[in-house]
Amino acid sequence: MGDDTGHDDGAFTRRMLLQTAGFATIGAFAPAVATAAPYSPPLDHEQPTVPGIPFFSHHSPRLTPFVDELPRLPTVRAPRRLVAADALHRFHRDLDPAPSLGFGGLTHHGPTIETDAGDEPAITFVNRLRHHPMSIDVDPTLHGAAEIDRHRPPLVIHLHGAPNRPADDGYPTSPFRLGRSVTYRFRNPAEAGPLWYHDHSMGTTRLSIYAGLSGHYHVRDEWDTGHTDNPSGLPAGEYETALIMCDKIFYPDGRLRYDNTPTVAPGHWSGGLAGDTMVVNGKAWPQMTVDRGLYRFRILSASQLNDYRLSLSDGSPFWVIGSDGGLLDAPVAVRALTISAAERYDILVDFGDRRPGESVELINTMQISWAGQVNGATVIRPVMRFDVSARRGAYRRVPDRLRGGLRRPKPLPAVRSHDADRTRVATLNVTLNPQNPSWLGVLAMNLNNVGFHTGDFEHPVQGTVECWDLVNADATMQSHSTHLHLVAFRVVGRWDYDKVRYLAENPPPVFGTRWTPKPYRYITGPQFGPAPYETGWKDTVRCPPNQITRILVRWPTAAELGFDPDAPFRGHNGEALQGYVWHCHLTDHEDNEMMQRLRVVGPHRSDPGRAPRGDVDQRPHVHVASSAPRRDGHVVGRHQQP
Repeated sequence: MGDDTGHDDGAFTRRMLLQTAGFATIGAFAPAVATAAPYSPPLDHEQPTVPGIPFFSHHSPRLTPFVDELPRLPTVRAPRRLVAADALHRFHRDLDPAPSLGFGGLTHHGPTIETDAGDEPAITFVNRLRHHPMSIDVDPTLHGAAEIDRHRPPLVIHLHGAPNRPADDGYPTSPFRLGRSVTYRFRNPAEAGPLWYHDHSMGTTRLSIYAGLSGHYHVRDEWDTGHTDNPSGLPAGEYETALIMCDKIFYPDGRLRYDNTPTVAPGHWSGGLAGDTMVVNGKAWPQMTVDRGLYRFRILSASQLNDYRLSLSDGSPFWVIGSDGGLLDAPVAVRALTISAAERYDILVDFGDRRPGESVELINTMQISWAGQVNGATVIRPVMRFDVSARRGAYRRVPDRLRGGLRRPKPLPAVRSHDADRTRVATLNVTLNPQNPSWLGVLAMNLNNVGFHTGDFEHPVQGTVECWDLVNADATMQSHSTHLHLVAFRVVGRWDYDKVRYLAENPPPVFGTRWTPKPYRYITGPQFGPAPYETGWKDTVRCPPNQITRILVRWPTAAELGFDPDAPFRGHNGEALQGYVWHCHLTDHEDNEMMQRLRVVGPHRSDPGRAPRGDVDQRPHVHVASSAPRRDGHVVGRHQQP
């Protein structure tokens, strides 16, 4: 299929054929299916390995891995009340208890909330945060941050992946502080899926999530019930485990540290932390004893900067069965899985053929950003270890199918060619911001080269279908993780492009002026499809360096949602607000202007004062992937029932 790039999206390259065997390209590709040869994500767009200066990076004390048992985060049905509080938490056997944050009585993270598809649970969150464990790292020069955040931390709750009403979505400039409580009425998707909840306070999100304010939120339905007799045949009970992963760094006394390098003083934004210790469910390099059978692991990356490339240490395959928006059509056999910040992947690992006493590690082989390497930081290879017992597990078979047929949900909508109503170009950047006095603050991570309070932000129209072409124009070679609130989308594919020439011929202005030049004449090859495990519903997408990532979004109408997504509301601090946000989920970046507002306006509205131009084309001559049509000819979105 053709588009305004002048390239043929439907053409396969040899690399595409090898990486996505069994796939058709965008325009007619089928949802993920199991392939004969396990898939491995390519490495050709990852960070180069560069020389580092070891003493330019702080390091944790030496810790023996695999001596602490993996904590199983407790599961609760949607509670009426959940308290966020500071506490003491021991991250490793050889570390002293240290200040931390948690929900629901936990000293780090929160309980896994279970609730049902289509429900609207009302949960009252109480702020009992008396001191921020990362108080020294608060940078009051950042937008939204203030001195008070050190000792009276703000709290904003975002249920990530849910089609929430604007007032209940966790608007980042609408915090509440110590002693206050706020009731959020969440709206669950129509199908089972792995959502998560976390603090979303403007300017301090990176610090609060790092300190522990995050938790799984699992939506169940009639097929993925979570019970041992679930129709999907998936492991349940003790054979289903939720994992929250994050690389961290520690002081010798066990306290969490956030200043990665002495080249940036504590209390100043540094662009991102590359830790040296992998922490899973609040324990450094934990160990888990497993039976000889099949396990389901529901993985959430709470990373603040780094992507992970997960595999088993002996190279054996495992299966991806779902992503952000729920189950795939069929398990996808893989030897490695790439996951970026805020993405969730649902995997099956089979220990059935292993001998009692055998061990296998979950490892990470993703190179960290070159900026971290220069400071002396390195890849953290071990994540956790599985020790195999003599006991036989209750689950032995990987399902052939997850959707379609009796006792299964409907298949994922086919991705069909049609004309989108609009194609938007969005740039992911680091540009100069001389107005910010913070150390390194002259470097602003941003979207479209404008800040959060710009008046020139996106106003998609309800009921329309849009292509978003996310251009990673970051000259630092950093991968970004892009999250849109309210909606789920489909990943269409990616292009390689000549970023050097793109920047040279379209030099970005100083921060504050919108900059979204069309990238299509700089594309260097045909579009290639998403990884087989990226073909389901997504709310967060990894945008690798030197690539353009295309997603397709269908913006729901007020009638479909049951509420007006553009309804004005008052923030918890009295601020008059309207709409949602979209942002990079590398939390250091969203804390420094890499977040923008978003209003989903009624069909009688359009982008105010904006005619179609370089970054927004109405009715372009471009065929794109879309959700399947409903019986009435309209496109069905993730959160709508056909």
